[in-house]
Amino acid sequence: MITDYLRKSDDAVKSLSLDAIAKKTGGRIIQGTGSLVVHDIVTRIRKIGQGNLLFDLYHDRDEKALTGLRGCSYGIITDTPEYFKGVGDRVTIIQVKDIDEAYWKFVDFYRSLFDIPVIGVTGTCGKTTTKEMIKHILSGKYRVNATYKSYNASFRNFGYLLDINDDTQMVVMEMGVAYPKDLITTCRYFKPQVGVITNIGVDHLQAFGTLDAYISAKAEFIQGLDYKGTLILNADCENTKKIDLSKYKGNVVYFGSRDGSHFRISGIKHIRHGMEFSLVHEEKAYKFFIPLYADFNAYNAAAAIAAAHAVGVDVQEAGERLESYKNVEKHFEIKQGINGSTVIDDTWSTNPTSTEAALRLLKNFAGDRKTIAVLGKMSLLGKSSSRHHHMIGEKVAETGIDKLVVIGDGAEAIGRGALQKGMKEDDVRFCRDTDETYAYLADNIDGNTVVLIKTSMLSSYDDLMNRIVIDK
Repeated sequence: MITDYLRKSDDAVKSLSLDAIAKKTGGRIIQGTGSLVVHDIVTRIRKIGQGNLLFDLYHDRDEKALTGLRGCSYGIITDTPEYFKGVGDRVTIIQVKDIDEAYWKFVDFYRSLFDIPVIGVTGTCGKTTTKEMIKHILSGKYRVNATYKSYNASFRNFGYLLDINDDTQMVVMEMGVAYPKDLITTCRYFKPQVGVITNIGVDHLQAFGTLDAYISAKAEFIQGLDYKGTLILNADCENTKKIDLSKYKGNVVYFGSRDGSHFRISGIKHIRHGMEFSLVHEEKAYKFFIPLYADFNAYNAAAAIAAAHAVGVDVQEAGERLESYKNVEKHFEIKQGINGSTVIDDTWSTNPTSTEAALRLLKNFAGDRKTIAVLGKMSLLGKSSSRHHHMIGEKVAETGIDKLVVIGDGAEAIGRGALQKGMKEDDVRFCRDTDETYAYLADNIDGNTVVLIKTSMLSSYDDLMNRIVIDK
């Protein structure tokens, strides 16, 4: 099992001999036997075990770990074999000219062993939910590999790739964009034939500087798909329309509420335990139910159905599978709170786009009940952070939220924005920490109150949630 960063399943990497790996990476066996078959591949010395292969990618040096492996049979592929002279004769050493080049040769080789559908999902908001929906649909018939929760950082790609084996029938990968070229790099690992962009909003400006640069990074999906395959886009997203599709030779599929959408959403109706919506595809109308709230989840569902259809799943079958979908933790979870209140737990991540959506959900879901928005700092916004926090405060006031609570350093601009937009001083509370926040909420919420907790896992507020939520 690939254990570099995250254990994801009980399946092992496809077994390969060191002879085959040496051949495909341009390496030369300078010690040991190439007949050793490896069942796990790691990139850190501390992760080596019996029957493993170490790609010496990071050139980390751990004498203690190597000493503890005396008597074990394993392989090492490296461009600095002199470091490993004393490892013992049971260890096979493959020398390459350049470890980075050898690594990518292996990645390309390993991916080429599997002729299976791969779906990549990116977007500013909704990508985890959409990915999980696609996985849920496909799992009805197929053995599916997918990214774990929202763990989409590029350093995890190698482990996810090696989780693919002969039992895998479909792959669904969430693809994050924190820096330029992230999508291109991730696509090089997985070579998707289907790409989904849920939407494009404001995020990761610390790395991109401007929204236009961030949009351009999302547009790299076209190159990642090798300008072919199926690209699934949000017809209602204005920033997505800025993507230049002139060089794209594949099939472009749109989902959304606008005329011309290949998967057109209409008639969203919130009912008990979820919502219903209509979906029109190829002039045929379908009616579906999903056990989630908020209009944007109808968009996530439409994108998921479109992606499943692109790999051969019937639209009706895909939509019906979503009736049993389980929400991702800390993604707009509706919970019972103290004093009979209702709590919306959205404490996984936050950015301006998702916060605006959460505020709309709070207002629509609450109806005539009192609304309180508890907002923390939005990270990764770079030099424009203060301005975007201020704008979110304005959105709070414009949306008609009754009470606003901002927590901790960095979130004060949200409160100031709300005040400047007309919220009363008595309705905006600045709290230094979660203790102050809890004390305020305990005195101000009851059975007629809906509370939104919108923060990021980068600034954990688990202690607050544990105190205000009854059904954990």
